[in-house]
Amino acid sequence: MSGNLKRICTVLLVLLLLTSASVFTSAQDEVTLGFVYGSFAPQEKWEAYFEGFLAEHPEVTINYIPVPLDSWGDYTQKIVTTMLGGERVDVIWNAIEAVPLMAERGVLLELDSFIESDPDIQEFLDDAHPKLLEGLRWNDQQYLLPFAWNTTLIYYNKSVLESAGLDEPAPDWTWDDFLHYAQTITQDSDGDGTNDVWGFHANAWLWHLGPWAVANGSFFLNEDFTEPWYDRPETIEAFQFVHDLMWEHGVAPTGSFNFREAFVAGTLGMMIDSPAGRQRLIPAGMSADDYDVNFFPSKSGQGATGSQWGTDGYGITKDSEHPDLAWEMVKHLVSTDVMSKLLSGEFASASAPARTSLASDPVLVAASPANYWRFYEALEGGRTVINAPYFAELAEIHDRYMSQAWANEMSIADAAANIQADMEAVIADNS
Repeated sequence: MSGNLKRICTVLLVLLLLTSASVFTSAQDEVTLGFVYGSFAPQEKWEAYFEGFLAEHPEVTINYIPVPLDSWGDYTQKIVTTMLGGERVDVIWNAIEAVPLMAERGVLLELDSFIESDPDIQEFLDDAHPKLLEGLRWNDQQYLLPFAWNTTLIYYNKSVLESAGLDEPAPDWTWDDFLHYAQTITQDSDGDGTNDVWGFHANAWLWHLGPWAVANGSFFLNEDFTEPWYDRPETIEAFQFVHDLMWEHGVAPTGSFNFREAFVAGTLGMMIDSPAGRQRLIPAGMSADDYDVNFFPSKSGQGATGSQWGTDGYGITKDSEHPDLAWEMVKHLVSTDVMSKLLSGEFASASAPARTSLASDPVLVAASPANYWRFYEALEGGRTVINAPYFAELAEIHDRYMSQAWANEMSIADAAANIQADMEAVIADNS
């Protein structure tokens, strides 16, 4: 072989080795992170949250794993099943209800070590509402960083109230005031025995029924969820008032009823909803000037302005093969840049942002009713949703008996007594 040919072969060999090494290194650096999210919003809306992260980490590919969200307990169980089936999951979006269950099942990684070793996260911790951070802790460990939160208030359609000759309600209204509003709004204009306009929509969901008890000085359970409060007179009294709106006063429909659709159409004057309700009203053509929100009424008008609240957030699985990179993803997801996407109500969620600095952002103000700040007052004085490892069991017990009461097949007192007994048994079994 000639000298020139040897040199050419040597150069080609070096180039081949360099190219192979480059390809090998590139393959080694490529990382896929599994991200679980609620499939209530399409993937492209979630993808908008990750644009900045992927720009900073071009080596990352995200495997989007949608999970149906019928209830938080069911959603959590489906995530566990997905992971047991071999799906690699690194980052999870979930809610406060799921934290105890996922922590005790060993699904989530404790975040405290990441927080303590990363000074960059302090800016978020100082900005996030402290109640939300605390709500996502379990056994003195932080499992999720809060992203968004919701609480419920009374929504009212301004044009419906105006047509009924009613002023917008005072924040300290009473049950009697509320009943007067509902009765005045309710109309059977053609006299066919069916109301054309309803004053209110009442249902027995935990999320909607709890604030009535809070405003009457009670709740479903005590603070640490070890003692049911369904046998308390204040709880029974609050639930009876809501029940009577349907079956005694006839100002709320019974049976199946699309309350948001009716609210938009002007055939429902008042309903219960959260900040996330904007996401349903905006596409339906309602502007922030068409409706507003008020606190739940109380028997005397001197009740708590608090409501029931919940929060969601992002956490890392214990099975993650890339926990450090997953932590960077979680930090990105709670950044101001990503959280500000909540403000317009047009992305994957329209819930209220966990960062207090965004509460008065002009985009949020423009997309929200004038009294939107009342949601923040309701958070301050409110109770968390039932947050216990046996949450799903307690929710099933509530739904089982209250659905019968709502169908007028069982009295509120009997339903409450049955719920009290069954919940006490569940709590005793889990203690």
